[in-house]
Amino acid sequence: MYWIKDHVERVRGLVQNGTEASLTYAALECRLALERVCYDRLRVSHAYISPEDIGRWQPRDVVNRLIQDVDPHVASSFTISIAKTPAGSVPEEDEEYVEIGRQAGFDAKRLGRIWNALSNFLHVQMPKVGDVEVKPFGGREKLKRKIDEALEILEEIQLGTLISSGMGEVVKFTCGCGAENKRRACLLKEGQTVSCINPKCREKWAVHLEGDAIGFQRKSIALVCLSCRAESKFSEDWILDIRSNQQFQLDCECGASTRFAWRLMHFVPAEGGS
Repeated sequence: MYWIKDHVERVRGLVQNGTEASLTYAALECRLALERVCYDRLRVSHAYISPEDIGRWQPRDVVNRLIQDVDPHVASSFTISIAKTPAGSVPEEDEEYVEIGRQAGFDAKRLGRIWNALSNFLHVQMPKVGDVEVKPFGGREKLKRKIDEALEILEEIQLGTLISSGMGEVVKFTCGCGAENKRRACLLKEGQTVSCINPKCREKWAVHLEGDAIGFQRKSIALVCLSCRAESKFSEDWILDIRSNQQFQLDCECGASTRFAWRLMHFVPAEGGS
């Protein structure tokens, strides 16, 4: 990846300076580069996963979520090539292939471990006793080793020329907000909840598998008008997010208004009940 070269050059320049301060800034630069590696994979995969479903923002966790829900090979090394023979023809044994590009993989667990370790050098250590000097920098040799490990990962990934968004059958559904959602069919699980791809939408959908068929059911809560008993369905995520001191007003088509609110309830159970 071309942009990694800039990070690597800045890190090497700071390391060459050799001061504790420059090594600390090199550690920060390494952290930024490692984050960017992982978030770049997320950027390419965003068409297949909602920001709401990413969960934890730490780089390793982002990559692991992409492996789980978007592409098992998002952190793997592989080369993509195409045959010179036109599509539809029978390939020869000595078929020639033209390389399109290569994805450079990495160990997400190792990357996350180094990313975390580098953070220990980016904070002033809190003194445990009063007669100890508070130092802004520290652990030069240990920090240098961690920086070298980070550079090793970055230089390996730098050799890559592309990032794949994955392969395999894709299923689609359209949310009520109008956004088209796409998911990798082979990675969907029964009962799994997926969020709308639109970051401004609160809708969530439950996955249902029946044989080869894949369905998506909106997760909603029905509220009943106390006047005409008509039901209105709202996003489950939005309803459950209403605070206890809030009220929500439902204006029904019949003209009646009904207010809803969460309340803490208490009761005495019947004898023998639970």
